[in-house]
Amino acid sequence: MTAPRPGRPRSAVHDGLPPRETAVLPELVAARAASSPDAPAVLFRDETWTYGELGRRMSAVACGLARLGVEDGAFVGAWLPNGPQGVLAWLGVNAVGAVWAPLHLAYRGAVLEHALNLSGARVLIAHRQLLPRLAGLDLAHLRTIVAVGDGDRSAAPGLDIVDWETVAAATSPAPSRPRDPWQNMAMIYTSGTTGPSKGVLCSYLHHFAYASHLLPDTIGEDDRFYLCTPLAHVAGTAALFGMVVRGGSIAIVDTFSVSRFWDDVRHFGATTTFIISSMANLLNKQPTTGQDAENPLRSTYMAPLLPDVQAFERRFGVAVYSAFGMTEVPSAIHTGFSPTNPQSCGRAVDPQCYELRIVDDADLEVPDGTVGELVLRHRYPWVLTSGYKDMPTATAEAWRNGWFHTGDYMLRNTAGDYFIVDRKKDSIRRRGENISSVEVETALARYPGIVEAAVVGVPSPDGAEDEVKAVVVPRGTGFDPADLIRFAIPLLPHFMVPRYVETVEALPKTASLKVEKFVLRQSGVSERTWDRVAAGVDVPHERIG
Repeated sequence: MTAPRPGRPRSAVHDGLPPRETAVLPELVAARAASSPDAPAVLFRDETWTYGELGRRMSAVACGLARLGVEDGAFVGAWLPNGPQGVLAWLGVNAVGAVWAPLHLAYRGAVLEHALNLSGARVLIAHRQLLPRLAGLDLAHLRTIVAVGDGDRSAAPGLDIVDWETVAAATSPAPSRPRDPWQNMAMIYTSGTTGPSKGVLCSYLHHFAYASHLLPDTIGEDDRFYLCTPLAHVAGTAALFGMVVRGGSIAIVDTFSVSRFWDDVRHFGATTTFIISSMANLLNKQPTTGQDAENPLRSTYMAPLLPDVQAFERRFGVAVYSAFGMTEVPSAIHTGFSPTNPQSCGRAVDPQCYELRIVDDADLEVPDGTVGELVLRHRYPWVLTSGYKDMPTATAEAWRNGWFHTGDYMLRNTAGDYFIVDRKKDSIRRRGENISSVEVETALARYPGIVEAAVVGVPSPDGAEDEVKAVVVPRGTGFDPADLIRFAIPLLPHFMVPRYVETVEALPKTASLKVEKFVLRQSGVSERTWDRVAAGVDVPHERIG
């Protein structure tokens, strides 16, 4: 399968700062509503909105929020599942001139308290079934809840409760509060896997750049995106923003489902989507049907790539591409379609705008072929995040020496291809060797007896740095950890082969489907953990002579 290499769209940031009606989301929606009022914009399981209807609904919510006293530049929280209210909450907040601060549905306790206080939001748009989690929290700023859906109407005592229907039905014109491309559109929380979540400040220009760099330039008005990842995550927001930029449509469902995925793609007529590696692995391990390629999907983003990505393309009849980006950084590296090297995340997407370096711990650039941290910057201001809300120390650390530090160990070859080695915080040190958890996970993923695996370092019983532990989800019954290790031995250097193996029904994940490795590290070694040393499974060492 071949397809043209994606490039930048006609109005990319490369050509200078785009105008408001191109890059500021509510003005872009309004422009689409005026020029193509009958074109499909957003589809849900039981209804479809045209751009004209989307524009009208957006204006109504903006009017309702203005009546609640939402001021220009204020942060407004949103705690909602994917769906009609989730879309309109985002657009309405931006249309009234405020900053959208979505929360993951999984938040509770101290994590929820921290996130709400960090935003400083006085208004929170939330589903009623989530409101009991607010009980007992010390919320310094929150005053009003816009309640969506059914649930306990007495929840959240001490806060003003307003029905969503009242806000969404407002008809008076909302105050005109035009925004510029460099102003904040959203605050999106990091996963918080190593500490309290940080609030990443994202400008409109930041998300316009995401749309420009991540979506292939082959996507246009006739395309439909299938979204099953949360709108509280940049993968969700970049998809919706990008399809509005291209004038296409987006089908939104509440969550990813292995059993429903392809049926949904066919039902909605979706032509493109995003698939993260854990989703791709689950889809790929489903029994073949003989009709797998009979679907309308033409392209998909996948990261990291499956080891045999070409087989995935052939099976499902879809062109795959990959890219590197972060909540803080619109995609700076891109593979193009049908990558031939699944270990690479691609090449610099726009060398005239992005500067990328691989550096050592002193921020000095290292030669090609040497592992170091990826740092980068952009020709134009406001494309990358301006920082973390109310966290000046974290912002200064990330932006030290004028470059944004990604926290990713990478290697660049002489051809300009970039290879992710590991997250700095996930690298494992064992007996003098630095081990990439990503490389070990990639090898284990080839074993047919498991669905997915995560690898972490746990303290060695002899105190000599770390030992490698694999936490795996078995496929079916009869899993034998010794067989997994014997499978891995020829695929990995001896020092990378896990000593410990533990089975779980599911890996702990964030709402954005990232594995919570800190949970796995904290579990350590227990009576449930299989030990290859105790089991007498030997790993031969490579020796010469």
